[in-house]
Amino acid sequence: MYNFILDHIPHTTKRKRRCGIKMEPETITIHNTGNPKSSAKNERGWLTNPANERVASFHYVIDEVEVIECIPPNEVAWHAGDGNGKGNRASIGIEICESGRYEKTLKNASKFAASLLWERGWGVDKLRRHYDWNGKICPRLMYDNGKWTGWGEFLDLVSAHLKDFEIR
Repeated sequence: MYNFILDHIPHTTKRKRRCGIKMEPETITIHNTGNPKSSAKNERGWLTNPANERVASFHYVIDEVEVIECIPPNEVAWHAGDGNGKGNRASIGIEICESGRYEKTLKNASKFAASLLWERGWGVDKLRRHYDWNGKICPRLMYDNGKWTGWGEFLDLVSAHLKDFEIR
């Protein structure tokens, strides 16, 4: 299991990474951080690091130990690379860390994604890849040799966790 930490970045964060625009989520978008040496705490810290010049932000970041909520899921975050499209304006962004024990991180991410889906009465059909919004190969660790094999496996994990919620 994982620890859940609420650690919202301030509205005053550089580059308007937390713009405060309200949204009604319609989907959940899955990403990999693209940084094989960074933890969830480090990724959260990067959002408010003065040296960070990127506009990008996300709602949640997950590693083998914890899930950190950086922006409330009812506010816009800049994670999908589609400007003012539905990826940014109507999707909850989850960053999956690549560091540590990745299999444990994936287990945490699949459980957490299932819990978000369950809370909203959604199924796995509401999950998206970053790729679906702008064609970027992300989540990159779920892509192999031109196939999205890892993505299919991730969806299967999330589906199994959703069934666990139904049993309760």
